[in-house]
Amino acid sequence: MTDIATEWWWPSPEAFDDLVVEDTENGFDLSAPDDSECGDWLSYWNQDEEHHKFFEHEFTEVLRTYAQSILNEHGKDEVLPDGSQGDREQAEKHLAGELP
Repeated sequence: MTDIATEWWWPSPEAFDDLVVEDTENGFDLSAPDDSECGDWLSYWNQDEEHHKFFEHEFTEVLRTYAQSILNEHGKDEVLPDGSQGDREQAEKHLAGELP
């Protein structure tokens, strides 16, 4: 996989306008029109199992990093829209299965 890592590329930000994301039982299904930059990007990373696994890892890491940055920036204990106090620590324990 080391050779693939040196070839990693993203389409231009505008290309993501063509990206379609569907929630499936197995995760997310990404698609885009074949004649689009985003479609070319997806085709490249789905050309074989090695490329697909590398893409899946990189794409997931980008999403995880982004989600963590949002949590760090906005996930502090806050007053919720209904006026109650949000408890980030309790929410994290619930998501980790430590609380019902």
